[in-house]
Amino acid sequence: MLVRQGTKGFEKSTHRMNKIVSTLAPQQLEVKPIIAVETYQTPKLEEVRVDMAEMKIESRPIELLTSVGSCVAICVHDPIHKCGGLAHIMLPSSPDPSHEPLPSKFADTAVPALAKGIRRMTKRENRLYAKIAGGANMFSNLDNRSLNIGGINIRAVKAALEKEHIRLAAEDVGGIQGRRILFNVSSGLTIVRNHGGGIKKL
Repeated sequence: MLVRQGTKGFEKSTHRMNKIVSTLAPQQLEVKPIIAVETYQTPKLEEVRVDMAEMKIESRPIELLTSVGSCVAICVHDPIHKCGGLAHIMLPSSPDPSHEPLPSKFADTAVPALAKGIRRMTKRENRLYAKIAGGANMFSNLDNRSLNIGGINIRAVKAALEKEHIRLAAEDVGGIQGRRILFNVSSGLTIVRNHGGGIKKL
């Protein structure tokens, strides 16, 4: 039921409210805004460097880092077990693949070595995929195709991946600029930053 208050009653109520408010200290009347502060931050992963002609295979949640010019970085990932590896290859083929002491140096030995290492870690025959970056033509100012080692490396890496039945999921190759590669072993995310400042997610 709606009760109508007379004008006199309303004025009395208003007068009483004003009297109460006037007795309060100013700080008691101040309305402070509620500010929600987001304090959670994603922890930065440890970065592990992979140097020229090196290879690293990891199951820890880390990021593998390398820089390439005409070399090619091969990132192989196991999405089921969230592990993977990165090889920094310098040249297309080894003179003696079956007895190569440094398999990560060559495309034809690095790819099978990566696959074998990851499968040994998980103890299963998994479906792996790869992402590659690099293979720049660092001698583009010279009119000599034989000096385009980057292009030769790219073709050799793709042939080696096909031979090992590893799907090539993404690539950022060629051009004339070097690249910095950051490979997240857990997620497979690969960040490529070229020396001109461009950034690409693979």
